[in-house]
Amino acid sequence: MKPDLDAPADTRVMGIVHSALRRDLLRLQIVLGSGPPDDDRRVELADHALWMMEFLRHHHEGEDTVLYPRVVEHNPESADLVAQMQRDHALIDPAIDDVDAAAHDLRDGVPGAQDVLEAALTRLSAVLLPHLDREERQMMPVVSASITDGEWRAWDDECNIKPKSIRQLGREGVWILDGLDAVGSDHLVHLVGPVPRFVMLHVLGPHNRHHFADLWKGTAAADVPSQQLDSGR
Repeated sequence: MKPDLDAPADTRVMGIVHSALRRDLLRLQIVLGSGPPDDDRRVELADHALWMMEFLRHHHEGEDTVLYPRVVEHNPESADLVAQMQRDHALIDPAIDDVDAAAHDLRDGVPGAQDVLEAALTRLSAVLLPHLDREERQMMPVVSASITDGEWRAWDDECNIKPKSIRQLGREGVWILDGLDAVGSDHLVHLVGPVPRFVMLHVLGPHNRHHFADLWKGTAAADVPSQQLDSGR
């Protein structure tokens, strides 16, 4: 069924993306807190933390530069809430930088870097998780009331799809799907057309699923599901 582009914005994907961020912040903390990893896993964990921070930076940039200004343009009364989102981002940015620095040190085998990264992830969680909750509970209903689904999809295409290669999108898609429930999975995979969906799931999918599974294999983190807003986390 074709989407009604004139309907209020369907923002469900925002919560789905947030659930993946919550999940892997928790997974990283579990593995880093369970003892020294071997050298291969140490490098893989560091690289994954760096990849996540780059994803998060890009995610916030697309909101700050395009989505939220567009929402305020359509709905000036949303300006105060948008300003709160931007204040949140300003608090989160230094915490991202700290995770980046510690992850680089862990990758390089700097003594004590594992504990430093675990502490940096805890600090990031303290500022990021309340923001994700606030964005879903407060900001997304305002977005839905302010712009159409066509405008939401245009923003997503401009900021989150067109700037990235099919390989990047394939890896992100498999990462987001990991541990996601059937309803969320169905919604996510049908946001893209049949051809890119096939590539994401069946061409790039097996390698990416193996890559992410290896990060957590043999640890308690492997059993952590997607952390949706009301999942009792």
